[in-house]
Amino acid sequence: VRLAQERVPEGNIGIAYTYNEPIIWYEYVYDTAKLVKEAGLSNVLVTNGIIQEAPLLEILPLVDAMNVDIKSMNDEFYRKLCGAPSGELARKTVETVFGKASVEITNLVVTGENDTEEDFQALTDWAAGVSPDLPLHISRYQPAYKFNAPPTPVETLEKAAAIAREKLHYVYVGNVYVPGAGDTVCPSCGEVVVSRQGYSTSSRLTEDGRCSACGGNVNMTV
Repeated sequence: VRLAQERVPEGNIGIAYTYNEPIIWYEYVYDTAKLVKEAGLSNVLVTNGIIQEAPLLEILPLVDAMNVDIKSMNDEFYRKLCGAPSGELARKTVETVFGKASVEITNLVVTGENDTEEDFQALTDWAAGVSPDLPLHISRYQPAYKFNAPPTPVETLEKAAAIAREKLHYVYVGNVYVPGAGDTVCPSCGEVVVSRQGYSTSSRLTEDGRCSACGGNVNMTV
């Protein structure tokens, strides 16, 4: 926490718990998150979302934002590749957190495993049922370690994004460069309100978070 405070002049706003699953070191995250909030900084969890309701509700008041992996709507995917009985808890986590903290979801599209139009439609239908404002990140898979399926074709990612955009306002494609795929567009008029190029971001939002072109509300954080 002291290190995070030292970085505030450089633009740091808090701590993200990521790369290793934060839920498996829950007690450490909880204790640290309390100190972070006391210091006036923010906590972000990047997680697979597999957590029971009681500990989730206990830590939720300390959490400002979460990115939750929704790996597939098919529970067999979770059993085969993740060692989990299903994805139900991950979906329940998103449904519980939405409206209480800022939450976004990520779907890693793995070649031959969760890359059909039916997969994308099921994910989109569920996410839209939570809210059309729920941001979705569609990520490209790359072979690594013991998994050697070929990288996700860009065309597959673009198809997934097209399906998702039929019902969701904020859809992004990541882990690959696709022009415009990281931009945020206004749900009302379609104008780009936040453009992203690598780590560079340019905002065209008004101070109260509206589209500068039409004045429409851009509800990226809930």
